[in-house]
Amino acid sequence: MQVIVARTAGFCKGVRKALEVTLEAIQKRKDGESICTYGPLIHNKQVLAMLEEKGIREENHIENCANKHVVIRAHGIPPQERQELHRLGATLLNATCTRVARVHGVIKRHARRGYHTVITGDADHAEVIGLMGYTDGRGVVISKPEQVEALPADWDKVLLVAQTTQNEEIFNEIQDRFLKRYPNGIVKNTICGSTHERQAEVRELCSQVDAMVIVGGHHSGNTVRLAEIARESGVPTFHIETEAELDRLEMARYSRVGVSAGASTPNWIIRDVVRFLESIQPQNFDFKHKIKTILNLLVYGNFFVALGAALLPSIAHSLTGLSGSLAESSGMAACYAFAIHSLNIYLDRNAIQLNDPGRAAFYHRWRYAFTGLSIAATMVSLWLALNIGILTFLAMTVFVLLGVLYAVPLILPARWQNLSALKIKDIPTSKTFSVPIAWACVTVLLPHLPDLFRSFSVLIYAFWVVFLLVLARTALLDLLAVQGDRLVGKETLVVLVGEEKTKRFIMAVLGLLCLSLLVGSATGVAHSFALLMVFLVGVYVWYLGASYRNPLKEDPTHEALIESGVMGIGMLSLLWNAVVGI
Repeated sequence: MQVIVARTAGFCKGVRKALEVTLEAIQKRKDGESICTYGPLIHNKQVLAMLEEKGIREENHIENCANKHVVIRAHGIPPQERQELHRLGATLLNATCTRVARVHGVIKRHARRGYHTVITGDADHAEVIGLMGYTDGRGVVISKPEQVEALPADWDKVLLVAQTTQNEEIFNEIQDRFLKRYPNGIVKNTICGSTHERQAEVRELCSQVDAMVIVGGHHSGNTVRLAEIARESGVPTFHIETEAELDRLEMARYSRVGVSAGASTPNWIIRDVVRFLESIQPQNFDFKHKIKTILNLLVYGNFFVALGAALLPSIAHSLTGLSGSLAESSGMAACYAFAIHSLNIYLDRNAIQLNDPGRAAFYHRWRYAFTGLSIAATMVSLWLALNIGILTFLAMTVFVLLGVLYAVPLILPARWQNLSALKIKDIPTSKTFSVPIAWACVTVLLPHLPDLFRSFSVLIYAFWVVFLLVLARTALLDLLAVQGDRLVGKETLVVLVGEEKTKRFIMAVLGLLCLSLLVGSATGVAHSFALLMVFLVGVYVWYLGASYRNPLKEDPTHEALIESGVMGIGMLSLLWNAVVGI
């Protein structure tokens, strides 16, 4: 089955903000501090269940919020309830969507001037209830164009707004009738731009597919409207929360299916639905599906990680002509990267479960095989290090221990127990920077420890270039996994500073890498391979540019493309070594 996924599917900015506010509150929570949300934070049961596991309870009775830290839901609340929460001694954490807050401001300004407010939306929806609170008692909710005729004709000051997730076509019809009834009325189209894009894309998709699957909560207003739009387009439409609601035999009737999702639907749920649909294959051989299966196995099995690390010594050699055994250095690096990466993926399985449930299931199924292979790889890396020299062996032992302890809780003295970072991985940005530091050390410094002082300047240069290259690769991978990392509190750079700043950081790293290569070539520290590398670094620049147009989502294909940057440069370095004969 061919599956087309809407580019706009997944969390909108408002939902992302609500989760960020909540997760930040979790990280800063002190002992004995109680945090709750006033009503459901967003309309997605799976996300709410995960938050509840972290101790974030949903309170639907305002009196139960007394003296607590209260997260104001993304849909917002009426000002009267906000005042009551303050009276009850609650500390408010505002997670109201900025788009919704703007509608609050529009209604409030006009209400002060005596305007009646007509809200296009669902009267019992949390957002609309919040909007009504700003109308000074002069608000009315309608949901159908014909209801405009029932509004009082003698209103002289009338404002028309919309619930931010309303169907735009219905709002346009209501607007036309409203302006005929109230020629001097004011219309503010407050439908969120994200909602408009989702709805437009669903309409476009419906013309290209045999059926549509809309993923999201059954009580989510914007998701329900996406399903309504798809049905109005005349294609069979299935509104589901998870793939378990789909019938394999029924879906097998369609050869081309479109998938979109509501603003509160996490990427991992969308991905599970897509995987389920793609697994429904026709009887004839599907070459594309077989290739994707093999790619998944290579990514999940950490073979690309091991190959990328194995090629880094060759890159350093092509750049600077460092002497030494490439076979031993590459083997040591590959075994170390495979072992430590596999171990920490298992220890961080909660984040993987959120970002890629299929991958989590793969590791669980093959956990004993991965454990055995990781132990064997660690032993081989230490043996190869010993062959290089005793200093390299001792240093490799330290790096193995640090890698093993990365995600393991540390036993701290009693007076330090209040510290928030009880694991190395809990140190802010630890993953983003520790991986490139470790890889640069293992692939460049450790193999040449016996000649450290004799080739110090060249080693430091090669270390710097490899560090920058792996840093860009690691930060790009962090962008893919940001959604699950936020939910489990994983301390990557993108979680700390946000996606846009991380993208700018990666561009700066790639620029610094190109500058370092050019300077190295100009000063003679690096060989002419550095100029070829400048061109190859453009692959990462292009990929990052693509991420601005289409949000990155964790997927084996994306991950393989990111890893191919290091692997491609490494393969060319091998060819360079063979041809040039450094």
